[in-house]
Amino acid sequence: MIALKTDLLFYGKLCMIVLILVLSACATIMPALEQVDEPPEKLQRVEEARPEKGWFAIRFTIFREKGAEPEWYVGTLIAGEIISPVLDKNKQKIICWRVHRRAVADKTGHVFSFIFYSSQTDATKIYQFVKNNKLINKLYQQQLLQKVIYDPLDNGQKRLADTSDPAWPETIRSSWPFFMMGASQMWLEQIRHYKQETLNPPEMQQRYRLIQSKMTDLWQQQGQSAMLHHLNALYAYQAVLVRF
Repeated sequence: MIALKTDLLFYGKLCMIVLILVLSACATIMPALEQVDEPPEKLQRVEEARPEKGWFAIRFTIFREKGAEPEWYVGTLIAGEIISPVLDKNKQKIICWRVHRRAVADKTGHVFSFIFYSSQTDATKIYQFVKNNKLINKLYQQQLLQKVIYDPLDNGQKRLADTSDPAWPETIRSSWPFFMMGASQMWLEQIRHYKQETLNPPEMQQRYRLIQSKMTDLWQQQGQSAMLHHLNALYAYQAVLVRF
């Protein structure tokens, strides 16, 4: 009987010792596992692999005869037939975008630009998508398009404010791209709408001349009420300084 109690006491102490050792090991190991950091070189590789975002642009130089008015409809055509498919396919990859027109009688000439903010990888794909559009060659052949320029992928314009007018205050420079994206989206949706209404003209130039005419009428008749009035309302109907 005494021997049995001795054995039970011995095995009880042994179990307690094993339990203490196990708990001690857990207490030593677990915090170490929680505090493990990635090696600095691995974190650096992850950071380098992260796609860097920035501004990119595709600029279409449109033929313009000396002394003649710009063929505005060509930019509208480019928007409806080249830029619209780009946005349909890549809308999840483009963070911010806008279109821009320029028609000054200088060396640069009449230019329609598609400007967008995305990763460099996606910009490369978008550039290639536009290059694959067969309409570009047709516009060259019809002498409507002189050249297409793709801005460098490493132009250094990384911040949203980088393509805004440097004379503006930062609060406008960083928010203006969203204003212009909304306006550009509205403008493009109007082109799509009129495109559905002008199915009869079989020739593309004739079709977009008609669309551009409708767009001009829309702006002249409704621009003040639908756009300028509501923009003025956002800023509490305060007087605005206009420079000429």
